[in-house]
Amino acid sequence: MEATTAHTPLNAVQQHLLQMFTFNKREEGLKEMQSVLFNYYRNKLKVQTRDFWESNQLDSDRMEEIMYGHNRIPTK
Repeated sequence: MEATTAHTPLNAVQQHLLQMFTFNKREEGLKEMQSVLFNYYRNKLKVQTRDFWESNQLDSDRMEEIMYGHNRIPTK
């Protein structure tokens, strides 16, 4: 039995990263790139979270609800 996968075209970011990776063939370079990407997305998340908090859509009570609440969606 063959597994089928849907092929979707790569977006511009994915294409650019693949081109960049052809220049860096060392394990050290991979770790540096992972660190750069991790820091980039961590900073974006921090900004979005701060903006969400400042817009009063998120507060400590809502955080508690998210962390400890039972937010299951009933099945039909």
